[in-house]
Amino acid sequence: MQRIARSAALGAAVLLTAALVGTIGAGPAEAATPTGGVLQILSPHYSDRGTPQFADGANVQRYLSDTTRGIDARMTVSSTSSASFILTPPDDKPLTTGVYRLVGQQPYGAKVPTLAINGEYMYGEFDIVDIASDPTNGTITRFDGVVPGVGEFRFGEDTAGSVVFGARNVVFAKTFIGLPKTVQVETVHNTGTAAVTLGTPAVVGVNASSFSVSGSTCKTALAAGATCSFTIGFAPKTPGPATAAVSMKVGATTRSGPLTGSAFLGTTGITSSGKGIVDQGKTTKVTAANTAMTVVSGVSGWTFNADRLDGSGSALNIRLTSPNSRPLPVGTTKTTVSGDYSLVDTVNSSSCDSNGTVTVKQFINDPVTGLPDTVDMSFTQYCDNGEKYPQTGTLQWQARADVTAPAAPTSVAVSATSPRKVTWKASASKDAKSVVARLVQGSGANATPQSGTPLTVTGTSAAVPSVPTGQQYTVALFAVDATGNVSKAAVVRFGTAPVTVMTPGRPTITSTTNGTGSATVAFTAPASDGGLPITSYVLSTTYGSYTVSGTSSPLTLTGLPSGNNMVRVTAVNAAGNGAASYAVPISLK
Repeated sequence: MQRIARSAALGAAVLLTAALVGTIGAGPAEAATPTGGVLQILSPHYSDRGTPQFADGANVQRYLSDTTRGIDARMTVSSTSSASFILTPPDDKPLTTGVYRLVGQQPYGAKVPTLAINGEYMYGEFDIVDIASDPTNGTITRFDGVVPGVGEFRFGEDTAGSVVFGARNVVFAKTFIGLPKTVQVETVHNTGTAAVTLGTPAVVGVNASSFSVSGSTCKTALAAGATCSFTIGFAPKTPGPATAAVSMKVGATTRSGPLTGSAFLGTTGITSSGKGIVDQGKTTKVTAANTAMTVVSGVSGWTFNADRLDGSGSALNIRLTSPNSRPLPVGTTKTTVSGDYSLVDTVNSSSCDSNGTVTVKQFINDPVTGLPDTVDMSFTQYCDNGEKYPQTGTLQWQARADVTAPAAPTSVAVSATSPRKVTWKASASKDAKSVVARLVQGSGANATPQSGTPLTVTGTSAAVPSVPTGQQYTVALFAVDATGNVSKAAVVRFGTAPVTVMTPGRPTITSTTNGTGSATVAFTAPASDGGLPITSYVLSTTYGSYTVSGTSSPLTLTGLPSGNNMVRVTAVNAAGNGAASYAVPISLK
């Protein structure tokens, strides 16, 4: 599958869709652009960042919706506002459920999906909590995707005429204890023809104190076609994962939606002191409670940054490099401007290339993301300009005495019939204090304590809600200790993995025979038929609209003009045109 870069401009929606179809090939035949779905997000776009956006029903149009090309949905939010959700699968793989770490725009060779919301490419965790597709052509019939801290988009899940909650799964981005609460907006829309009575939204559950509800416009009744909203906040009280639910009476029933968040562990902060040009005789100290601290990967290393909470920019950051981004060794290590190890300390945008030493107590990288998970170190640096004044400081990132995760629960089992119940034996670790249980569609690969939807734990068991048939599900259990360290997942699966299909892979041209006004091209079938029989092959030229189709190799194009051209072959199945072969030159007399 070939991936194209997409513009951030919402006004280019139709052109983008046309370009995508033209580049990748047609997918399953559709009589008209499907409508329907629910979007509830805080816009990530730079021009309206954090603005709540909600759309549902006919205001949602899906220009693409299949496992080969992904999803291209456009929404009318209001008379002056629109939104978009564009998700493309990894190259040569179908779009499936799972937990992914998005890495922004990927022009070619993508190994994970690419997601753009309102034209802005997403980074970090993304969870497809539900997906179903037609096994005959790959058309996606049901979908639910969640971006922590941003929101949710879904379709094919809501009953017509029902009371729709904008987000069924409210998941917050990981944050630090002590920071101001982060918020997401929940919209309630009565899509029925009669008014419904409403109760007051409230937070319930084991970590209810870490979440809050405020600013509700939902009164005792919601008229037909009307909407109301309330704000859900997250300010963690304890380190590690947090789970609760927002509960609200709707008519005669009580609706409940899961809330998920997580807090960083240990101590995080940076200090810097010195009399030189960087520190100017001052000591700067930032912590995770008074700045927005982040760590991002760079060239052979990482940057630890602390932005001021008022949005006025960076107060302090540390840039580290090491060979192949490996953890810095424990002990004292020399740093140089151009050596294997280096450190640059920037205070209020002032920095210098420097040499010196770092003394490391802890440095552990996360095995999944490659980002530092635990850092505790100090440094002494001298500007590489002859200045004799030292810069001294400390860097801590989730520094803590206990970095050992507890043992996972064992003997996990799920009952064979509904209503299902999952049971387990408690962690053997003495410091394990709680269990997080999540229901995840699919195999559960890469599942985290924020994946899927939470289950309510009672002792060493949890009830499993009813789920659609024809799907595989995984219950993932995590033990959590008093420090907030999380065990590996203990999993149990039930159901049957569905058949997932896509367009064929890329054929390989093996030879060309040039004639007068004709070219005969031999080729081999692609390594993958996409899960469906290949019904035909299309031979075409790169320059000029010359094509011919057939069911096997070779194929011959006739009526070609003299001169140089390029040819390529595309395999076709019921899901559409696959990736074209690599083009091969021809020269005709």
